[in-house]
Amino acid sequence: MTNLTIKMPEKLKKQAQTKAKAEGLTITFVIHQAVKAYNEGKLEFGLMHSDDEITASFDTSTAEGKKACLTSFKALSK
Repeated sequence: MTNLTIKMPEKLKKQAQTKAKAEGLTITFVIHQAVKAYNEGKLEFGLMHSDDEITASFDTSTAEGKKACLTSFKALSK
């Protein structure tokens, strides 16, 4: 294992710690899972033009998320 130092606003860190604790997790676990998902291509970041509109976001790493995504896109094509 290795250590990782992340500089972030204290308020952002506290909010994440509070949410993680409420869900029975640690902030370390959350960050570890985010990095793992990013490495596996399940978490992506990108740029978007300011005129673009986000209509929905789906977690396509799960069967439920894939189904919801497909249902949404099928509805758009009608």
